[in-house]
Amino acid sequence: MQRNQFLKYILPINSVLLLALAACGPGPAPLPTVPPSPMPTVLPSPSPTVPPSPTATVLPSPAPTAEATCPEPAEGTQLLRNEALGYCLLFPADYIRVDPLPYEVCLVPGEPYLLCHSAAAFFNVEDAAGRSLSQWADEYAARYGIIDEPSSQTIAGEEAILFPEVVWQASVRVVLLLHDARLYMLAFGLPDAADPASVERFDRLYNTVIESFTFLPVPPPPQLAEAGEGARGSAVVVYAKDGDIIVWDETTGESQVIIDSGDVIQVALSDDGQLVAFVRTLPSEAGGSGHQESAVWVVERNGDDPRQLVSTDELRARLGASLTDSTSILCLEWIPNSHRLLYSGSISPPFEGERCYPVGTKVLYLVDVETLAGAELVLPEGGEETFSPSPDGEYIAVGTQRGVSFVSVDDSLSGEVVFTPSGGGMSGRGPFTLRAWTQDSRAVLVTGSLVNEGNFTTRFTIWRVPVDGTPAQPLITFRGDRDQLAPDGSVVAFVRGTGPGGVSERFFAPLPEDLGPLAVIPDPFGLSWSPGGPAYNLGWEAMSPLCPYAAQAVEACEPAIAFGERVGSLEWLDRNRFLYVTVVPRRLIFGWLDGSATLIADDPPDPLSLAAVASTCRDDAEFVSDVTVPDGTPFAPNTFFQKTWRVRNTGDCAWDDSYRLTYLSGDRLSGPRSAPLGEMVEPGEEVDLSVTLIAPESAGTYQGQWQLFAPDGTPFGTAPYVVIQVP
Repeated sequence: MQRNQFLKYILPINSVLLLALAACGPGPAPLPTVPPSPMPTVLPSPSPTVPPSPTATVLPSPAPTAEATCPEPAEGTQLLRNEALGYCLLFPADYIRVDPLPYEVCLVPGEPYLLCHSAAAFFNVEDAAGRSLSQWADEYAARYGIIDEPSSQTIAGEEAILFPEVVWQASVRVVLLLHDARLYMLAFGLPDAADPASVERFDRLYNTVIESFTFLPVPPPPQLAEAGEGARGSAVVVYAKDGDIIVWDETTGESQVIIDSGDVIQVALSDDGQLVAFVRTLPSEAGGSGHQESAVWVVERNGDDPRQLVSTDELRARLGASLTDSTSILCLEWIPNSHRLLYSGSISPPFEGERCYPVGTKVLYLVDVETLAGAELVLPEGGEETFSPSPDGEYIAVGTQRGVSFVSVDDSLSGEVVFTPSGGGMSGRGPFTLRAWTQDSRAVLVTGSLVNEGNFTTRFTIWRVPVDGTPAQPLITFRGDRDQLAPDGSVVAFVRGTGPGGVSERFFAPLPEDLGPLAVIPDPFGLSWSPGGPAYNLGWEAMSPLCPYAAQAVEACEPAIAFGERVGSLEWLDRNRFLYVTVVPRRLIFGWLDGSATLIADDPPDPLSLAAVASTCRDDAEFVSDVTVPDGTPFAPNTFFQKTWRVRNTGDCAWDDSYRLTYLSGDRLSGPRSAPLGEMVEPGEEVDLSVTLIAPESAGTYQGQWQLFAPDGTPFGTAPYVVIQVP
């Protein structure tokens, strides 16, 4: 089954974005650590809201927030009241409040603006994870360019640590506070000391915020409506906490520690759910205090046979690191449907929260866990790279500023590492960013920009780039940004509008009908498609099921699914089950669309250390016979006919109506994109699968291919096809 390496593309906060504030990087993290995210971030209005809902369908609402006294706005100031995160403050009225993520707010000096790119101040709140203010301050001082010594002061009745100047990508002033088990970070971009007007504006902003800052009481998290025994399925969640590896099994509802080394920081679960790859971070004997080294290991999911794949010495040699350099693993990802692993590393302190993100990665390493055969994949030059393995595990695609290239996994493991450029045909400028593979693994979909039209609205084209070297084909050109593709290949969603007032919306545009299903590189913000199911508009405390033919993301046809608390990240496991992590307090929760939910862990690790599979059984199918329409059957133009295949369930999962027969590739012949099986098929049983089709008007030979898909959206087994002649 397809693994879900939980939200691997969420990046932690970048304090320099914070401030400068260079870019609002998505993803909760204790401290800013990495460059801005390669994945598109949803552009909200200044005060984003969840579409209204008549009823909350999943979790009960928390108790009302107790009244607290916030300062009254004086002339020239505005009140920022954030009850969900427990604070309020005043700020000068000539700044604009922007809420890009559920745990952060920034202030920008004017319009037009794009999220927090021009922010002058940034406020972030997160779970303190049981650590003291001095522990947070010591870590911050150790990791960042502190110019002046920190000092202590009292803000809102609590001790605060002030860092007068911190250097990252910009100079900032940072204030850390701890209150009610929450860490508050207030960061301010420093002015040009030679510009009196800039200094005066900074002082007014800083003093107004600090003098008015007030803590608000926050209600406790809601009680979860637990699922009954009969509702339990077969999902497995693996995560690292306190340096140990823990496996939670939905079947029993229990957790088990399988590795208790105390030094694990990252995990990845193979598609079949049998192997857990993990990164151990060990103190460096030569590097001194604060220096660490990393190694890659693998273990059976039940804890058996732990073994080292890449030692600290091997990783240091591959990276060209000296004995005093720290080493860390940035990327740890299984090749689909295999026991082969991709990883990349860096010579840098292993920042907490740093994760596998494709942009900027220059070298990947590939290793076969069973044979230990390996390869070094030096990615093609061309600016920022994005990479993705194909659904069948045979190729790795790389998108660059110049185009797209492919490398064969088998050839690379045999010693032939050759990146083959695509057949061309793409116009415009890069970077050409990978968005998805077609589920038949014959092509990738990439996005490239054409012309900057101003007001942050750009014309983009989505290209289908075949692996076989034939030229790329343009699928759609649109004016917008932050595009997301539906897994069934039906539509592209994109944000448009960032002009005066920050007005923006997410629109939908249809893709070619014969595109087929996609293995989409996930974007955890904005929209979310359950595997083979509807799209949901993700808010901070709820998600709204969208109408089947929605033109905008505000078109919700059913009541919103309320979480009862702010959610920082969510990932689907199948059509009905999902994982999510709340913000403050941080909790890892397993949810069902029927309204039930189970708490897996309090104070969970960041998403880098989470992985899951939707099933522990194995899906497979084999073709038995053509029941109707033998290959080459002639049909007059516009003739309706029914094609039926007989297949056998050769796996050990029982198929129910959550399994689907889906158009895969070739000529669709007006058939449905996807249809449920409609009956239970036990292992070893046979079933007839039928689709109703229409012969085209033009003469010729037509062939279409179909595929069975599991509830988690993974294709499996035989891919039967139909071939007809139109005289």
